[in-house]
Amino acid sequence: MMSPLVSILMPVYNTAPYLKEAMDSILSQTFKDFELIVLNDCSPDNADEILDTYNDTRIVRYKGERNMGLSNVLNAGMDMARGKYIARMDSDDISLPNRLEVQVKYMEEHPDIDLCSCGMKMFGAKDDVWVRDSDPEKVKVTALFFSPILHASSIWKKESFDKYGLRFRQEMVPAEDYDMWCRALSKGLKLVNLPNVLYRYRIHPSQATTQTEKSRLKCREIQQEYMKDVLPTLSKKNREAFPKKKLPIFIANLKDGYFDKIILAKRLVKMSLAKKG
Repeated sequence: MMSPLVSILMPVYNTAPYLKEAMDSILSQTFKDFELIVLNDCSPDNADEILDTYNDTRIVRYKGERNMGLSNVLNAGMDMARGKYIARMDSDDISLPNRLEVQVKYMEEHPDIDLCSCGMKMFGAKDDVWVRDSDPEKVKVTALFFSPILHASSIWKKESFDKYGLRFRQEMVPAEDYDMWCRALSKGLKLVNLPNVLYRYRIHPSQATTQTEKSRLKCREIQQEYMKDVLPTLSKKNREAFPKKKLPIFIANLKDGYFDKIILAKRLVKMSLAKKG
């Protein structure tokens, strides 16, 4: 049997009320050459009953003996994936009909790019639109501050991530995606975001609250590791002082040359002006 071009990873845990809508949005895509790997992480709801109603040969089901956690179950899916590309989909969200068609076309036409995400429109407890940087050099700079890629709407080259053994780390939850993207950037992979809004991201009331302390600490840990990897001449003292002290990171970059110095300078100046304002 021929391998599909795309393997879609959909972890499932406590999303039964929304699961059918998510499944239908993927199975009705205009792009058809995919396998949908449904990763049931021992969900305590009636997810299996809902999944049993589908009879589509593109669906591949996985269920472990115990709850593994998001990162571990995604890694199981990455190991199972047979496609040239791996795409993500959350089991309570909606992909617009041409989402995969647009992203696969972009990846096929840009062989130098290793990952692309697309814009998201929030719905539910929050109404907003998220669109991130489309320039890979800007993505590298954005990673200094927060996750530069919209995880649930991303698609990446399996070969590129397998080459460096890049997998999600359970210990980095709830910032496991940010951690993965920073490690990918450190290896020289090119990541971008398409401006097209092709994904609807459901915000539950609990998600609409402010960032948790655990999340903040994990993000800070990831930022520190990223700077250590890409700016090795930057001292620990100056890493820990960032972003309060911005000049040392720019000076270190002149030595190490990881970031486009013009893009980095503009971002740091903009931050400084915003703080003064």
